[in-house]
Amino acid sequence: MCNVVREVLEVTRRRGAFVAWCAIAWCVLVAASTTVRAQQRFTPGNLVVSQYGDGVSTGTVPIVLREFTPGGTATGFQVALPTADVGANKPIVGTLGSTGVGLLKRSVDGQFLSIIGSGTAASTLTIARIDFSGVNNSTTSFSIAGGGGPTPRAAITNTGTDFWWSAQTGNNDTAGIRYVTLGDTTTTGVWMAQGTGGSSTTPGGPNQVPLNARSIGVFGGQLYGSAAVSIGGGASAYSFRGVYNVGSGLPTTANQLGSIIVGGGAGNSGNIDSAWDFFITGTTGTRAIYVADDDATAPASGGLQKWLFSSGSWSKVWTATPAGAIGMRGLTGVVTGSTVQLYGITAVATSTGANSLVALTDTLDGTIAPSFDTLATSGSNFVFRGVAFAPVPEPAAVVVGLVGLAAVAVVAARRRTRQARG
Repeated sequence: MCNVVREVLEVTRRRGAFVAWCAIAWCVLVAASTTVRAQQRFTPGNLVVSQYGDGVSTGTVPIVLREFTPGGTATGFQVALPTADVGANKPIVGTLGSTGVGLLKRSVDGQFLSIIGSGTAASTLTIARIDFSGVNNSTTSFSIAGGGGPTPRAAITNTGTDFWWSAQTGNNDTAGIRYVTLGDTTTTGVWMAQGTGGSSTTPGGPNQVPLNARSIGVFGGQLYGSAAVSIGGGASAYSFRGVYNVGSGLPTTANQLGSIIVGGGAGNSGNIDSAWDFFITGTTGTRAIYVADDDATAPASGGLQKWLFSSGSWSKVWTATPAGAIGMRGLTGVVTGSTVQLYGITAVATSTGANSLVALTDTLDGTIAPSFDTLATSGSNFVFRGVAFAPVPEPAAVVVGLVGLAAVAVVAARRRTRQARG
């Protein structure tokens, strides 16, 4: 480092300040990254799993985000979310036996993970945002009006400031899909459902997104949700059993309509009876939607379902169920060319039983179900809930690093030239 500093001073004297400042920026980046490495951090390309439990308790338990390689090897790096106030950060905890709680999401820009859970106070929900260095921001914590509270499911952000969250209905229709901003402590946020009134699953009519929501996701700039309910009654009933869009784009105002994309139909039909997480491959070319389902009632639809778009409509082409599981709940994926790599969290018959992180490799237009590989298992009194790819550093830091490396290369070249002449 001292040699680099000497070169910086020499470049400043002979060649001007610009290259020198670039080299200084590189020095700062090297020093900072050395510190981060000492503290550890997430590695881009790895997986992060939300794990509930402490190995002993079976009720309210801590949440830990554990990192795994794509092959299922634990890296040893993990982030324990707070179970008590830590400065402005609020606690976020879970319940071991609450299925479908704790689905993990990566932000649209790739820089953050987000998860929603319960606070330690009754009827309080907390959203945690975690960056690639493992720094937690759980200042977004709010009480639910009327008591009772909903069961939190998922939270996602685009750039770390705006959040959309989903939950199963609590008292006074306080759940559904809502919008909040980072640090919100006074409100449950903007309710996406169109209209008012109705029951816990009926906002008021067809196409008015249900109050009993499960997972959410953003693909191609569009907000989507999943559910396992119908709204309305009689001839006006509209099924949201599957994956549906929520308004247009990323809505931040109330009264959003929605329409089913894949699924629909009556309950327990063997179609999509109990949808959770989902992965959408794209909006052009060969289009596929993968849906995690945990239905185990005949005709069971549980497993990972693949739907393909052809001739203007979607059709289910296969369902694959991991060994020892009744289905799946967590899911993420990535498309590389015509290959789709998927990672999921299994659902087992006992809500507190050990479950697994699994992987499946598919061809985008394939119609024959591949088989799963089991990568890791949670262990006794631990449960895996969600999976997402690890967050990446802010692009600006990468740019500074590249500029700095270029500056150092210039410095080294100048030094070699001087030595050759000497």
